[in-house]
Amino acid sequence: MTPVLGRRSLMKVTLSGVAMAPLLVRQALAQTFKPQEAEKELFPAPGLPGGGQMEIRMEVSGEHPDPDIVEIARRLKPYNPESYYGEHQRMAEKNEALAQKFESEGRRVTASEFYLRAAGFHRGVVNFMAEADPRMLPAYKKLQDTYYKAWTLVPPPFEKVAIPYEGQTLDGHFYAARVPAGQRAPVVFNYLGADAFILSGQADGGSGSYRARGISFLVVDGPGHGGALRLKKLYAPPDSERYTKAVVDYLMTRADVDHNRMGINGQSMGGYSAPRSVTVEKRLKACAFASGAYSLREDIFDYYPPIQDRLRWLIGARTLKEAREKIAEFTLEGRAQQIECALLVGYGIEDRIMDPRGALKLYEKAVNAKREIIGGMGHGSRPIEGRSYIADWFAKQLGPA
Repeated sequence: MTPVLGRRSLMKVTLSGVAMAPLLVRQALAQTFKPQEAEKELFPAPGLPGGGQMEIRMEVSGEHPDPDIVEIARRLKPYNPESYYGEHQRMAEKNEALAQKFESEGRRVTASEFYLRAAGFHRGVVNFMAEADPRMLPAYKKLQDTYYKAWTLVPPPFEKVAIPYEGQTLDGHFYAARVPAGQRAPVVFNYLGADAFILSGQADGGSGSYRARGISFLVVDGPGHGGALRLKKLYAPPDSERYTKAVVDYLMTRADVDHNRMGINGQSMGGYSAPRSVTVEKRLKACAFASGAYSLREDIFDYYPPIQDRLRWLIGARTLKEAREKIAEFTLEGRAQQIECALLVGYGIEDRIMDPRGALKLYEKAVNAKREIIGGMGHGSRPIEGRSYIADWFAKQLGPA
């Protein structure tokens, strides 16, 4: 009997067979479940917002080297929002109390480290909170306060910047390359994914890897991200090039940036927004991303139903019906061939959130780009060398300072 290929098993195709993959994809699109059945089978979560919104990410690994995270994993009720918020809140308060103690003892560096740890756990509190949850904004403010408190005690590795965007101002962190004073360096702009913040201990996107290679790094709370979404109600636009243009315009004003050597990196939802940006923004010479996408309606909204309510909020829709109509505009259909810069497409064959077939379709359609495709770069992928590989790729494309 011929086995039925489902969405997950379908993409167990290695890149060595990428020439054959399009045929397999086109011939085996049949689903093992209807969408409604798939949600019940894969994401059983009665009573959770959005029909179980993001519950597969509402878990914590007990195999983490950090004992505080292991403790959360031991106490956590899996896929339970209140338990998830509560355990992260408890750990944030524990680390903040330690930070205050170390600060009172004059141990400024140690205190800064523990304020950053507290910020990381506060991020766990706010990260998945719904738009209408009355605790969401106070939780975000707590994250903001502890994160910036850490950098009052030691010199921050970044420069806080403000970027004009359609009558408002976007907050960003610019990590300058380690180069001699007065020397212009290439730069990579990190286009954040959904639910991403510039505020947390892991918010710099691996900036150290770029700086060590003579490349500056910029991360911004843009439309649909962090404080821009929560405080300013700036929603993610389908034409991400509009926002990226504002960022590149800002970079063009910096005397320490080589304006002929600028690139863009993306991940998750940024795996759509980064390549969409370079269809128009030709000042960017290289584009790399993980969890690449071609159509956000097909590749995430329909592929992973539990995230639909979150996406509704991020794009500024009122209902799920309106969201599905609106997210159809988030597509590279008819545009992928306009990408002309160097392109690195990342995907994960076991990605449960972003359909890896979207990355493959993008790769196939971007015929005018000098392009590469790499596996192991999706949600849930943890390649040890992945972040370094991308930094090395940008260094090759843009060259060090």
